[in-house]
Amino acid sequence: MPQATVASHPLHPMLIVAPAALIPFGFILDAMYRATGKQSYADAAYYSMMGGVIGGLAAGAAGAVDYLSIRPHTEVKRTANVHALLNVSALATTALNLLRRRNRDNHQGGSLVLSAVAAAGVLVSGWFGGRMVYEQGMRVKGVNPIEDARELKLPHDDAVQRMMLKEESIMPSGGPMLH
Repeated sequence: MPQATVASHPLHPMLIVAPAALIPFGFILDAMYRATGKQSYADAAYYSMMGGVIGGLAAGAAGAVDYLSIRPHTEVKRTANVHALLNVSALATTALNLLRRRNRDNHQGGSLVLSAVAAAGVLVSGWFGGRMVYEQGMRVKGVNPIEDARELKLPHDDAVQRMMLKEESIMPSGGPMLH
């Protein structure tokens, strides 16, 4: 299976920047709208989420190409399944949120909750994407010039990691693969 690249670098990580920023930013803007009642924040949230969905579709297409190259019944396929499920869920939640706002003058209730759920999904999915790259070596050519550098960790970091890995362990490791 060919890999999606630009100038010999993986395409997927280049494209995730927009949805990884815009969907959580949409939540922040929704919270600002809730706090102030200023319509400009609701409008900005709408456009931020719209950009996140468009960017997410592009990133998802590139990620799907990589996903299909992963052998089934492997640890990295299991991680990729969690990553993909979270991203699809976040995009679907954001799309639902946008559909509910077709008339942007009528900012319906529940949109802040949908924004929060989508933002959390994107952030947690990013952790699993990082796991695939930094721990499992997905699309890494085998060079790590900073491998011996000391890690700076947040309080309770190890407990959060154990929780994430426990959740990942219940995900099936099967899935399609193209040759």
